[in-house]
Amino acid sequence: MAQMSRQPPEEPVRMAAVSTEPAPQAPAVLDPAGVVREFNAQNPQHEALGTRILHMVDAARHLGEQASQAATTADSERLTHLTIQAEDPERRAPGWRQLLLAGGTLALDAVACYFAAQALGNGQAETLAWTALFLAVLGAGEFALDFYRDRHRRVWRYIAIGLGGFVTGLGILRFTYLVTVGAAGPIAALVGAALFTVATVLFVMAGYWALRRAETPEAGKARRRARRAAREARATAERAARCRAKRDRLVDAYLVRLKVGPLASCSAGDLPAMEAAVRAHLLGEAA
Repeated sequence: MAQMSRQPPEEPVRMAAVSTEPAPQAPAVLDPAGVVREFNAQNPQHEALGTRILHMVDAARHLGEQASQAATTADSERLTHLTIQAEDPERRAPGWRQLLLAGGTLALDAVACYFAAQALGNGQAETLAWTALFLAVLGAGEFALDFYRDRHRRVWRYIAIGLGGFVTGLGILRFTYLVTVGAAGPIAALVGAALFTVATVLFVMAGYWALRRAETPEAGKARRRARRAAREARATAERAARCRAKRDRLVDAYLVRLKVGPLASCSAGDLPAMEAAVRAHLLGEAA
């Protein structure tokens, strides 16, 4: 008897479950340009508002470009100033301020120079003329020391020696004047002349160091250009920000009125996307 082969039992066919729920439909997408045209056609004021928005968008874009260019120029001028300043890092003070300080120290020498001029002048006018001459020599010496300090050290030494001799001569003149008019004797006159001479030396040194801290003319020009460019950049950026704020207010007002117009038929889920699409269209940012 033939042996029959056993076959595995057939599995029952399972039917896939079919959902009876309707498939989600993609939200209806409106054309932003068509929405804007429809809204503008409803009322002339709508179209006027849209025109104002377009003008403000163009103005904001133009001012934004100007602000970007001004910021680039300001940064370039700042780097130029820093590069020039790096050549003389110890000279950073504004030149006009250091000139005022040097002039102030020179004015403090006026009393000492006046006492020295008393030994030469036969009258008040002549004494004042000598005083002015002495102050001019001291001031010229300060400027010459500053000028030749980095240019010609040998000349600088000669000027320093000459200026020291001149200050010593002023001290001698003061001594002769105080000995002549004073009644306390030569010792008191010598002490007074020495004190005035030391004061003159200190004031001259203070004026010289004030000039040494003054920025170079090239650095001063670069600093003023950098500050002017920075002010222009800030002013342009502020104008651009005000223009963008006004543009955004107009767009917000347009969208508020649009919600009760063509967008009133949009569902709550579709409204944010449609608002964003219309806003991008108004701002010229639509793809």
